[in-house]
Amino acid sequence: MRDRIRIYGIRAWAIRQVLGLWTRVRSPLRARRLTAALDSHGIPWFKIDDVNDPGFLDHLRRSTPDLILSILTGQRFGPNLLSIPRIGCVNVHFGPLPEYRGLYTSFWSLYNGERESGVSIHFMNNRWDGGPIIAQRRFPLTPGETVHSLDRKGWGMLPGLLSEALDALVEGRVTLGANEPERGAYYSVPPREAALAFRKERHGRWL
Repeated sequence: MRDRIRIYGIRAWAIRQVLGLWTRVRSPLRARRLTAALDSHGIPWFKIDDVNDPGFLDHLRRSTPDLILSILTGQRFGPNLLSIPRIGCVNVHFGPLPEYRGLYTSFWSLYNGERESGVSIHFMNNRWDGGPIIAQRRFPLTPGETVHSLDRKGWGMLPGLLSEALDALVEGRVTLGANEPERGAYYSVPPREAALAFRKERHGRWL
């Protein structure tokens, strides 16, 4: 929490907390509905701290999965995990690839004055956000766009894009897009100076 306040400032952090309050209230309810649905269909589920845990990998090998999907995992998949599924490990990335790899892509797209952003679905390899692109949908940035509105747009288009990508993978009709490592950049947590400059440019309205 201290890092976020240091980066964004107390006012922006507080606004973000208010905007996300209802989501945090609903999250446990959604989690319970999800686990109940999995249980009712006899689908096993696990809560783990390390996706590369040897015991978890042994379970996955016995399950012989066709595909592993990663959404906001925040951990690097090791080679043993990447090698398990028949089709591969697939990641959802909230940003246009290859231009915007890494974290906080909504902020950096606005900070850099881009005219568009997007959501990408790609195979995973040993690089962060570095595998071939399976599907991608881009959308224009409108006047008055904020980090919050950009995030909402990305989540809004994810279900349809993900459904299309998974269908294409299963049916073997994917044309992979290049994800050249030399193009674009890897972004991380915005430094305080960048956050302050962006807020000043937008007169405080950036969330």
